This record gives sequence, C-alpha cells and structure tokens, in this order.
Amino acid sequence: MSVLANMAHPVTPELVVSLNMSSLMYGIMFASMSIASFTMSPIWGSLSDRYRTRKRFLYFPIIGYGLAQIGFGFSTSPVMIIIFRIIGGGFASSVFTNAIAYIVDETDNKNRGKAIAYYTALSGFGGSLGYLAGGYIGANDYHNAFIFQSIGLIIHAIIIYFFLPESDVKFDKIEKKSTHFIFEIKDDFKKYMPTALGTLLLLVLLTSFSYIAYTTGINYFLKKYLSLNPLQIGYYMALTGIVGMIANVYLTPRVSRRYGDKKSLKYVLLATGITLIILSMMDNLLSPISIIVFLIFIFVISMFKPLLQTMVSNLSKNEHGKIMGLQSSANSVGMVGGSLFAGALLDIYPKVTFVMAAVVFILSYLIIIYSKRLNRSS
Repeated sequence: MSVLANMAHPVTPELVVSLNMSSLMYGIMFASMSIASFTMSPIWGSLSDRYRTRKRFLYFPIIGYGLAQIGFGFSTSPVMIIIFRIIGGGFASSVFTNAIAYIVDETDNKNRGKAIAYYTALSGFGGSLGYLAGGYIGANDYHNAFIFQSIGLIIHAIIIYFFLPESDVKFDKIEKKSTHFIFEIKDDFKKYMPTALGTLLLLVLLTSFSYIAYTTGINYFLKKYLSLNPLQIGYYMALTGIVGMIANVYLTPRVSRRYGDKKSLKYVLLATGITLIILSMMDNLLSPISIIVFLIFIFVISMFKPLLQTMVSNLSKNEHGKIMGLQSSANSVGMVGGSLFAGALLDIYPKVTFVMAAVVFILSYLIIIYSKRLNRSS
C-alpha cells in the first residue's frame, strides 16, 4: 500500500507547476486531504470496532482512494483538485487507521513496539520505492503515474479481499447512548484530553505539523529552487526511505528496549529539531558535514513515529480502532497546519519553513519533559 500511496508525490509538484498554481495551492490541496482525514479517521476506526472487522475497512476504501487519485491526476482547476483531495483523504484515512489497529489487535504490549517499528520501516521503504517508481513512470507525463497508481490500488484491494485474514478485534460493548456515535467523537476527545493519552495526542498533532511542513517543503523546494525533475526527487526520497528502514528495523526496537519508549522519544525529538535547524542554516548541502548531519537527521526523524504510536496503542485498551482513529485525526490536524504553513512560506521564505518545523520538534521534547500526566502514566 505504501508503494502505491506515494507514487503520485514526486509528480504532484509537476501538476502544480503545469497549472501555474502557487505554493499556497500546493499547501491547500494537501490540507484539504488532511481535513477529510481528520473528520473520517475516528469514524472509520469506531465502525471497524463496532462491526469487528478491519478487513472490510481496508479493501473498500482502497478502491475509493484509487478512483479519487485518477480524478486528482486529471484535474484541470483548483476546485477539481480540492474535491478529489477531500474524497481521497476520506478514503485513505480508513486504510492507515485500520492498518495500525490490525497490528494492535494481533500483538501484545511486549511485541507491539517492535511490530509497529517494522510496519513503519516497511511503510517508509515502500513509500520510497513509490516515489522512485512514480518519478520514473511520470518522468515524461505525470498523468502516467496517476493511472498506474489507481490500477495498482484496485488490484491491491482485490488481493486484500481474497487473502488477508480477519484480525482478532477486541471490543468491549458499552451501553447504548442516545446520541449518534459520530457525535460521540467530540466527547471522546474531551474525555481523553486531560489524561496521558490526551498529551500523546497533542504530541501527535505537533510532530505531524513539523513532519508535514518538512516533507511538503522539501518536495516543493527540490522542484522549484533546485530544479530537480520527478525522477531525481524519487531518488532523493528513495535514499531517505532506505535510511529510515535501517533505523526502524535495527535501531528503534533496540533503543526502545534499552531506554523505554518515552525516554527514547524525548531524545529522538530533540535530535530531530537540532539537526533540522543545522541543515536549514547550511548553504552547501553537498558538503561532507552537511551529508553527515543529513544522515543523522533522516535516522532520527524516522524513529519518532513508531515510538509515539506504540505509546498511544499501549493506552488503547480494547478500543483499538477508536483510539487509532483519534490518533489519525490528531495527526490530520497537524497535517493541515503543516501543509498550509509550508505552502504560505515556500515562495517567500523557504528556509523559515524548516526552521519552524525544527522549533516545534523541540517544543514536543519540552512537553515530554514537563508533562506531569506522562510522568504519572510511566
């Protein structure tokens, strides 16, 4: 899934430039997808809990996402782009919410961190292959990448339908409430915000803001300021994916086991912020010192997600779909802010985007240090 989901990314700047749209539109179309994900993630998660099936909420939304991507790739106006981004975001949110919930269903607290780290590693590596494949397929005509992606997603959905077994969904039925469960989502956020889980959801939001500001910014930066073509952007993302996979397969589980998830996450966020600030200040990104700092940055930025996801999942009890949905929703809020922030600044002050992303990573580190809720829960 991660290979296919990322195939359009290296050619998306080509779509934006070909339609003579500004970097702000680049941020808006990403934000529109994230808003749909924010709205739909808790709904998909709760539905998969209630119907005790993750599988149905994987294959059906993949088909919807594939069709939405065709519409997006062949859009000719900002309105069309936003509509298809919203549809795509709504469907994609179910896939990523229920994929994590599936893993949580099938693992215990002892093995969950390693499983999520492996999932993140494979997703990151698959995403890099998707960037590379999309850049190659769309090098001459970006439409080709969208066509290939859509067909691949539909085939992927068929494979899931026939070959993926159902997970062991654990869900404690609660007494019926008079309000529709969609409106219970607001109550869920209110319920969890004063707890350790609420603090973790805040961290998900902040780190998502920084991560998306960086990834949105780097794609546009490579295209506009360094004049890289989709294939070259694909090579860059492939490199980051390989480094990230190594980090999450070999480093994250060992660091987590030795120091614990909370302490590991704290210093990973600090290192991510510091290295990103250093990179933002460098003029020659191909110098030996720049390359060393860049590799350290890619290692640490790849590690924070599985550590944070493991901490959230360990507090989910028997409502894995709902909690993973709330996590995806918080993640989407950060994506909206990060993409709009990057889109507004990239044409004017491109480096400020990366500096502010680094500052928010460091702010997340400080929250972990001073949060009494997290200290009590640990």
